[in-house]
Amino acid sequence: MPVHAGMPAIDAAASFSECVALRDKRSTMTFAELDRGANRVAGGLAAFGIGGGERVAVLAQNRSEVVELWLACERAAFVRVVLHSHFDMTMHRETLRSSGAAVLVFDARFADAVAEQRHELEDVRLFVAIGGKGLDWAVGFDELRERGSEDFALVEIDEDAPFCIQPTTGTTGAPKPWLVTHRGWRALIAHNLMHLDALGPTPVAGDDVNLHVHALQWASGAQTLLPYMLRGAETVLLDDAAFDPNEIVAAIHRYGVTGLLLPAPMLTPVLDVIEAHPSLEHRIRRLVTLFATPELLERTTRVLGPVWCHAYGSTEQGAPVTRLAAGEVAEAGRIASVGRKASPFVELAIMDDAGSFLPSGAVGEIVVRSPMSSSSYWQDRELTDAAFYPGEWFRSRDLGYLDEHGFLFYVDRANDAILTAEGTVYPHEVEAAVMAHPAVANCGVVGLGDAGTQKLVAAVLLKEDVERSADLGDEIEASVAGSLDERARPEIVFVEDLPTVLGGAKVQRDPLRTQLMGERIS
Repeated sequence: MPVHAGMPAIDAAASFSECVALRDKRSTMTFAELDRGANRVAGGLAAFGIGGGERVAVLAQNRSEVVELWLACERAAFVRVVLHSHFDMTMHRETLRSSGAAVLVFDARFADAVAEQRHELEDVRLFVAIGGKGLDWAVGFDELRERGSEDFALVEIDEDAPFCIQPTTGTTGAPKPWLVTHRGWRALIAHNLMHLDALGPTPVAGDDVNLHVHALQWASGAQTLLPYMLRGAETVLLDDAAFDPNEIVAAIHRYGVTGLLLPAPMLTPVLDVIEAHPSLEHRIRRLVTLFATPELLERTTRVLGPVWCHAYGSTEQGAPVTRLAAGEVAEAGRIASVGRKASPFVELAIMDDAGSFLPSGAVGEIVVRSPMSSSSYWQDRELTDAAFYPGEWFRSRDLGYLDEHGFLFYVDRANDAILTAEGTVYPHEVEAAVMAHPAVANCGVVGLGDAGTQKLVAAVLLKEDVERSADLGDEIEASVAGSLDERARPEIVFVEDLPTVLGGAKVQRDPLRTQLMGERIS
C-alpha cells in the first residue's frame, strides 16, 4: 500500500517541536530544528539532481549530521546505504559498486581513504564531506544543507519500496547487502519500541535520554534511535572513533542517561570505571547488551541494578530477535539463554538441515519469520533463495535450541564448529568460559590444523593493567577446566590485538586463525 515517506519522524517533530532532540559535542538541536535540517538536506540533494529511489551512501562516525541525513533520506525516498565506519575502504568500494550509489556522504576524517578509491566509483555523481574544508572534489555538508529549503512536500511511496541497504557485519566473509523496505523499517521501529517499553519500569517517554556510544550506523541506531525519538526523548551522540570508558561514564552522569546499547566487550570496562567510583549515581533504566556471558550479566546487576537485557539477532532478522531481561533469570540456568521473542512481531523456531521443525531441547538452526526478515539481499536472487526455508523462514546459520518455555539457548555459528580428534567443539561456549576470568578483556577461539584433528586455541586479549605470564596462562586454563569438558579445554595464547569488527564487538575467526598460524610459523 502507499505510505507517506518519513512520517514517524515528521510526526514526532510536530509533537515535541521545542524539546531537545539531539546533541553531540558540536551542537544541540530541538525537534523542530532537526526537522528543518532534514528538510534542507533532502532539498539540497534534490538540487544536485538526486531523485527518489537513488542510493545515498553514508560513511561517518557518530555525529548529528548523520541523523539529519538519515531523516532526509527517509522523507525524500532516497535509499540510504550504510557503510560501517569500522570497515576497510576496499569493502566500502564493493558495496558502493554493487548498490549503484549515486551519492557518498562521508566524514572528512575518511577523506584520504575515499580519495584513493573515488576514481573507481563510476556511479557516484556527488561526494559530500561532513566537516573539514578544502576538498575541491567534494561538496561540504553545510553547502548541501544551504541548497535546500525548510519547506518540504510529502512524498508518497509504496511500503514495499527500498528504504535502506544495511550490509551485514562481515564476521563470516565480506558484508552482504540486506535490503530493508519502508514496511520493514516501520515494523523494526514498532518492534523495538515494544521491546524497550517492556524492559523499563515505565514506557519510553520524554524524560528519557538515549546515549549512543557505539556505531550509530550499526545496532545502536537501528535498534534505539527512532524508538526513543518518537516518544520525545533526547538523543546524545558520543564520537565512536575511539572507545573511552571514562568518557562514557562521564556522559552517563552528565546527561542523566536512561538508555544505551553496549556490546559486552565495551560493557566490561565501563563497569570497571563505575565500580571505581562507587558514589557515582546513575539513571539508567534500559541497557541493551550483546555477546555477554552469565558472569558479566550478574556483575551488571550488582553494579547497575536489574536494568539490562541480553539480546540476540542479526541485520537480516530485524534485531533483536530475542532478549533476556534481568527480571527473567530467577530460574536456574536461564541466565545462560538469550531469552524469548523480543515482541509479538517475531516468530521463532528451530529446524534441521531439511527444514523440518525440531522439538524443544533439540539443537538445530535458528529460524525467524517477521516483517523485518521478509526481504532480500540487494539484487542477489541466488543468495536470497538460499537464505530461506519454505514458508519464508529466514535461516540465521546459527545453531541453538529452545526450552519448553520458549527461551532460546545460542550454541554457535554453524560453520564455526571445530572438529577435533575428541569430537566437535563450538567456540562460543569456550570463549564464554575464558571470558569469565577477571583478567580477560576479550577472547577468540579457533581450531588450528586439519578438520578432524584440529587443535583448540584461545587467543586472549588481557585487560590493560594485567601483565601476561606463564602462570596467568595456567591460571586461566585451570579456571575453565571446571566448566568445560576435557575435549573443549583450549590452549591459552596471549595476543596484543584481536581482529574484530564494530569496535571490538565481534571477533573475526577466519582472520584470527590466519594470524595465529602466522605467529606459529614465524
